[in-house]
Amino acid sequence: MNLFTSKFTVLPFYVRSALLVLGIFLMSCISTQYAGGGGGGSPYPSDFVYKGDLFGLQNCLRAGYSVDTRDPFTRNFTPLMIAAREGEVEIAEFLVRNGADINAKTRDGHTALMMAVYNRNLDIVKLLLKNGANVHIKSKQGHTAFSEASLEESIQIKELLASHEIGPKR
Repeated sequence: MNLFTSKFTVLPFYVRSALLVLGIFLMSCISTQYAGGGGGGSPYPSDFVYKGDLFGLQNCLRAGYSVDTRDPFTRNFTPLMIAAREGEVEIAEFLVRNGADINAKTRDGHTALMMAVYNRNLDIVKLLLKNGANVHIKSKQGHTAFSEASLEESIQIKELLASHEIGPKR
């Protein structure tokens, strides 16, 4: 449409073809970006954690990604944070066994333990505590794992955390 005369103008074939190719190219870049890998076609470890795909995660790590590779499309979460939040116990166990940073923090200071507590994933809370998760870490908002449990009114998790709160601050 011509903006000055309100009449439709037919574009030459080569212009229409170029626009079509450009559109297809842009759509493939966008779909690759959201499938993971930032346009490179290879997914991030977090993509497999969200899907609950332990085998895919293992292959991704074999391909050279770190167990603590942060997801650039979320709030910079590590795979362990995502597993803790999503309740993926088997994946969380695998990540911990393979050296994931249990006390890694998000930009706002939350840890995998806080995410597991907030989402009431008791088995993951137990796993993280057993492997040395620091219950004294505070987020930028001043929350600890215990205060997250209080927000969610999870009595079982509060009792478990309270037994670990007694220990020395690290």
